[in-house]
Amino acid sequence: MKKKKKSIPALMDVARYAGVGAATVSRVINGGQNVSAKTMAAVTKAIEELGYHPSHAARSLRAARSKTIGLIVPSVADPFFSSAASAIQEVAREHETLVLLAASENDPVREREQVTSLIQRRIDGLIIAPSDAADSDLLQHAGFPTICFDRPIKGSDLPTVLADSYRGAKIATEHLIRNGYKNILCIGGYAKLFTSQRRFRGHKDAVTRAGLPYLAELEVEDYASARAALVRHLSGPKPVDAIFSTKNTTTLDLYKICRELGLQIPQSVALLGFDDFELADALDPPISVVRQPVQQMASRATEMLFDAMVSGHQTKRPVTMDIELVVRGSSAKHSK
Repeated sequence: MKKKKKSIPALMDVARYAGVGAATVSRVINGGQNVSAKTMAAVTKAIEELGYHPSHAARSLRAARSKTIGLIVPSVADPFFSSAASAIQEVAREHETLVLLAASENDPVREREQVTSLIQRRIDGLIIAPSDAADSDLLQHAGFPTICFDRPIKGSDLPTVLADSYRGAKIATEHLIRNGYKNILCIGGYAKLFTSQRRFRGHKDAVTRAGLPYLAELEVEDYASARAALVRHLSGPKPVDAIFSTKNTTTLDLYKICRELGLQIPQSVALLGFDDFELADALDPPISVVRQPVQQMASRATEMLFDAMVSGHQTKRPVTMDIELVVRGSSAKHSK
C-alpha cells in the first residue's frame, strides 16, 4: 500500500496546535515581542512537534511589511461578496492586518488599475475574485502572494478557493426535474466567467441526461434583460414551468418579475437560485437555493494568503468546497 505523503504544516496549523491566534505565532517567529513566556513556550513546542519551518527569506522581510492586504471583488453590493469581505476582514484582524477593498465591476481595465494601485501601496498580499480577462502576468509578477477567490484566472497557476459550481447547478436542476418540471429555463449573465460557465454546464448536462429541452438565456445582467428573457420563454413553443437562476441578485429580480406578471410561485412557475441571500427564506414563498459556504471559503483563502506571506511558498492546487441544496417552497412539486 502506497504511503500517503505527509503534508507540510502551515502557520495556521501551529496556531491551532498551540491554542493561540495566527498573529501570535507570527510574533513568536519574528522575535516574540509582546508575547508571554508561557505562550512563547507553547508556540515553540508546537513548531518543534509539527516540524514547521518558516523560510528565512520570509522572516527577513517582516520588518518591511505594510500590514495591509488587498481585496478585489466584482461588487460590494452583491451579498455573496459582501459576506466574503466580512469574513476576510475578520481573519486579517487576527493577523493585525488592514484590508484595502476595491470593486472591479468585472471590468478588466478597472481591475488592472486597482492591482497597479495596490502594488504601489506595497501591500503584503492580495485576494481577488478576477474578471474573465484578468491580467495573469501582472498578478504573477506583482511581488506578493495572490489567492484567487470564487474563480480561477484562465492560464494561471495562482491558487484558487472556490465552490463546486458545476455540481451545485446539476443537483439544483435534478431537484426540479424530480419535482415534475419539464421546461426549465436557465437564466444567467457574465457568460465568460468560469463560475458562470460551470453552472451553465451543470444545468445543461442535467436536462440533457433527462431528455428535456435545453432552454437558456446566458446574457442577463439586469432587471430589464431578466424580464425580457422570461417573457420570451413564457410565450414560446415550450412555455417554461421552472427557472434556474445562476446568480442571487438575478434570483431576487426574477421573484419580483413573477409577481409583476401575475405568476404564482411555484404554481405557475418554480424558482430556484444559485447562492443564498438574506431575504430568501423571508419571501412568500421562501426561495430554494444552492448555498455556497462563503464564509468558510473566504476564511480559507485568507489563511492560505497569510501562510504564503509567512512561509514564502504557496500551493498551486485549487481548493474546491462542496455546496448545499436548500429546498424551500419556491420549488415544490409540480401540481399541473
